[in-house]
Amino acid sequence: MKRIFTIAFILMMAATAQLRAQGFKLGLGVEGALPLGDMSDLYKVGVGLTFRGAISLPAAGDVTLTSGAIAFLPKDLTYLGNDSKAQLNIPIKAGYRQMVQGPLYLMGELGATIVRSYYGDANGDLQSVGATRFTYAPSAGVILGSFDASLRYEGYKGQSFVAVRLGFGF
Repeated sequence: MKRIFTIAFILMMAATAQLRAQGFKLGLGVEGALPLGDMSDLYKVGVGLTFRGAISLPAAGDVTLTSGAIAFLPKDLTYLGNDSKAQLNIPIKAGYRQMVQGPLYLMGELGATIVRSYYGDANGDLQSVGATRFTYAPSAGVILGSFDASLRYEGYKGQSFVAVRLGFGF
């Protein structure tokens, strides 16, 4: 099994090097989020993992595609009489990242977020409700070599949060 993972890793790195030479970048990021507004009444903090692909454009910018998952942990386990467990957000966003000065960039993203909230019902069974929401996310960040750090505001119908993303590009 270890041999299969090693071979898969080597093939992935070789493919990534070939794509990078053609202007395509791929990154993996760890996210930390703080809910704002009404969302902060329900949730303490969010943590997640995101993948970002970027295609370089001639004018020092990139077209981006970001997806992953961010889980929000509840403040109170008795909201509205239900045993609130967590909320899972799965964003699918396209955007544009413009390098503004040296390693600094500004980015805007639009897309959809699949929002699913989990809770325990009166019988103790796990239940969930979900929706898909239009999402917008302006951000600012810095790229230093393969390292990417950014601060983002993200919002969708009735909920918003600020997030820090620490990423690594392949």
